[in-house]
Amino acid sequence: MTGLQTYGYHGLFEEERTLGQKFNFDISATLQEVQTHLSDDLDSSVRYDAIVDEAVQIAASGKFQTLEALGETIAVGLLRRFTIMDSVAVAVAKSNPPIAHSIEQVGVQVSLRRTDLALCQDEIAGI
Repeated sequence: MTGLQTYGYHGLFEEERTLGQKFNFDISATLQEVQTHLSDDLDSSVRYDAIVDEAVQIAASGKFQTLEALGETIAVGLLRRFTIMDSVAVAVAKSNPPIAHSIEQVGVQVSLRRTDLALCQDEIAGI
């Protein structure tokens, strides 16, 4: 999915977390291997609208200082909800960063595999 745009309250500066701004997301996933997709079975796929809805909900659920934390939180949430996903990459960017130079946008990409979920839990738990 490319070009998902939401409004959010994320950023290093208090003004960003108060006034908000537009954020752009690109999400790609690798699904578990199946024998064939010719059966056209939804159990071997994902609903793209559900992925978009989940990403938007997660992005709206809190305020993050860094794009990295926002992207990783979305990636973890998607892997937890959609068990068919083996890996996911979430690119997040903001178009008007508070930087004193002319710049179109800033962004990062966070990639996680299902096997990384245990490591993420350890980080959250402070281990």
